[in-house]
Amino acid sequence: MLHYSAKSNRTYASNNASVSSIPASGIHRVQSGETLFSIAFRYGLDYRELAKSNRIDAPYIIYPKQKIRLNNVVKATSNVAENSSPSTPLIVKNTKATTTKTVAPTVKKTTSVLPKSDVKDEKMSSEWHWPVDGEVKRGFSNAGVSSKGIDIKAGQGALVKAAADGTVVYAGSGLIGYGNLVIVKHNDVYLSAYAYNERILVKEKQNVRAGDSLAVIGGKGDDRPLLHFEVRRDGQPIDPLDVLPK
Repeated sequence: MLHYSAKSNRTYASNNASVSSIPASGIHRVQSGETLFSIAFRYGLDYRELAKSNRIDAPYIIYPKQKIRLNNVVKATSNVAENSSPSTPLIVKNTKATTTKTVAPTVKKTTSVLPKSDVKDEKMSSEWHWPVDGEVKRGFSNAGVSSKGIDIKAGQGALVKAAADGTVVYAGSGLIGYGNLVIVKHNDVYLSAYAYNERILVKEKQNVRAGDSLAVIGGKGDDRPLLHFEVRRDGQPIDPLDVLPK
């Protein structure tokens, strides 16, 4: 049984998992262990637009010390995310029904036209599931550098599970503020992230099904055991409670 608690905790005041500001140079130099997906995730960018801007083709291979330009990347936004109210769940399987008539159901509204090969159905191959059973101790906030996801308190030794079918595109500890982090790509639109893990159980490029174990729950400081969970749509953080079952 999952519960939601509005109770805040002062221990979250510093070192929050959040979207990083783009450096003044507009350039990110690739560090060992990073992937294009983790870099896009770090700055809240759409990985497809980041790849396009830097002329990097799939499967998006990058190298240590490579310069990745960030300034010219288009931040894609979706009609579903723009038009939905906070109280309206974003049910992925009904995406086509909520898309405005002026935009084709499988094309996201951006300021640039994506190649046909990049335009795919936004439907998920599976429905969303909770990554752990527990209590939501901290909710989503898109203001400033506040929480870009939710924090779920669960049992000691709990297994962190994939929220939906997908492919692991990052598994490591290279993103400041996220600890041991796993990022799963569900389709061209959605990514999910699982932070502060005690131990990671999967590898990059591994295909996972909803409910498969990704890691052992960890936490930070006195907040244990705890999972920080994020969902990104077109690179932008959205409230996970909008897609997770009630």
